[in-house]
Amino acid sequence: MAKFSSIFAAFLAVSSIQSANAFTPAKLAHSSVKTSLNVAAAESTFTSLDEYLLSKKAPIEAALEASVKSRIPQTDKICESMAYSLLAGGKRIRPVLCIAACEMFGGSQETAMPTAVALEMIHTMRLIHD
Repeated sequence: MAKFSSIFAAFLAVSSIQSANAFTPAKLAHSSVKTSLNVAAAESTFTSLDEYLLSKKAPIEAALEASVKSRIPQTDKICESMAYSLLAGGKRIRPVLCIAACEMFGGSQETAMPTAVALEMIHTMRLIHD
């Protein structure tokens, strides 16, 4: 559980920095952004964060694909359209954060997966409709 809470805390610290370029080691050392992470700790956490993100991506992709399977012929076209947009790829940060939060509090990936899939569906819908 400590591993997930440190990953989650590191992600939140990074996401609070406005510019993606602001998190280079040289800029972080001189940045006015106050964080409790030092550069060496941040770099080691990001290696494990990358590993964690990659370990969750395949199960998320499988759950997303299963969620848009047509079960009756009348929904074939709409499910195909939804799958085209939903399965176009991406980082899947939102569902990973949902799973990480659940695991941090003792839950399982299986428990969080329906909510994680719903978050990704909402995100995809908002991208389409904006």
